[in-house]
Amino acid sequence: MSDILFARSGRLFARPSFWEGYARGIDFGGTLTEYNRSATGEEADTEAISSDWLAVGDSISTAMHSVSKER
Repeated sequence: MSDILFARSGRLFARPSFWEGYARGIDFGGTLTEYNRSATGEEADTEAISSDWLAVGDSISTAMHSVSKER
């Protein structure tokens, strides 16, 4: 996953290292799952909405470039 895409769509989850990812394969209880935290609920909502709109903008930009190349 690209860093830009992760920053926009995966902000809620902490990015694991290789070994953390490997260990999750045998972590049946979900004890290794980590989340990024925000100071307040409002801050978390603001960041989530901002990332959503940035992702929408990226999708529109990609579609525009795709249509432009087809012409």
